[in-house]
Amino acid sequence: MNTTPHPDNAAIREARRNNLKMRERDLATQLGISEARFLDAFVGEHVDRIEPDLDVFFPMLNAAGEVMALSRNINAVHEKTGVYENFSAGKHASVVLGKDIDLRIFPKHWRHGYHVAKPMDDGSVQRSFQFFDVRGDAVHKVFARETTDIAKWNLIRERLYKDDAGPAFRAAPPAKPATTPTHEAISSLRETWAGMEDTHQFQSMLRKTGISRHDAIRLIGEDYAERLTEDSADILFERLSKDEVPIMAFVRNPGILQIHSGPVRNIKQVGPWLNVLDSGFHLHLRKDKFAAIWVVRKPTKSGDIYSIEIFDERDEQVLLINGDRRGGDVSDSVSRWDDVIQALPRAQASKHPEVMQ
Repeated sequence: MNTTPHPDNAAIREARRNNLKMRERDLATQLGISEARFLDAFVGEHVDRIEPDLDVFFPMLNAAGEVMALSRNINAVHEKTGVYENFSAGKHASVVLGKDIDLRIFPKHWRHGYHVAKPMDDGSVQRSFQFFDVRGDAVHKVFARETTDIAKWNLIRERLYKDDAGPAFRAAPPAKPATTPTHEAISSLRETWAGMEDTHQFQSMLRKTGISRHDAIRLIGEDYAERLTEDSADILFERLSKDEVPIMAFVRNPGILQIHSGPVRNIKQVGPWLNVLDSGFHLHLRKDKFAAIWVVRKPTKSGDIYSIEIFDERDEQVLLINGDRRGGDVSDSVSRWDDVIQALPRAQASKHPEVMQ
């Protein structure tokens, strides 16, 4: 059992002074604290606490104009530049449905908020709004750009400013022991999967059967899900870039789903990271953490939809990619996407004893 005490504010600030080049997230991990706890140590300096009131925040953010939206999980970072448009509030799920910024928001996970005005080496200030869950893990961040209306931006900070004691961050709950789905659950999964008429029914299917997403994909059988080789992500992005195939790329964490729609062009490998570095869209994937890559077929009323789903060693989804189905006649783009999918190298099949063929 680790009994090392967590650092206090003074120790966190000292660690920052001694590691000026290290990313805050990485330094927080090194210190054994959450990213939000790290930020909280600088309240009164360049950080303010704010209320995570999304029904106020998002409509006001629209008026600030162009910004950069960042959502991430442990092994993927998704960045989109644009305007937060068409916010629609909901008790369990809210939506931002703009031309560039496309989000599905799950408000119960947005528990702590901060405004950060970080001094940079060149004398400028990097402004951001940052939101975290009950444990202090990042849910979503918004960064100001050169064209952002800072006066409108500051109105948000003033409206949501919160002057109270620092929050108490909860520890992560213990991991649930893995369970093996029953034969009945797998039979129900296959029957429900085969009868899907819309991809939005996928989540309700998982809830109904009580099977996790990755287990469902592993168990459904090769007529619906095929595992790909380890190098298939490189092949996929090279082909998408070369042929300018439009896609929809989804990165999620419990509090948000962020979507890019369109082509990907500038692909760059940097160490363990596979990067898309396009104007208005950056995607960073920790490729060495990929544990399984699948091509998944979901039946719908309008035909089969193929997706790529990547999982890490914790069975958490890193990335989901579909063909771009926005707009009217998408037959050409979908056909090109399907061609890319079918050409990806399959891993050697390994039958699971519970798979219902």
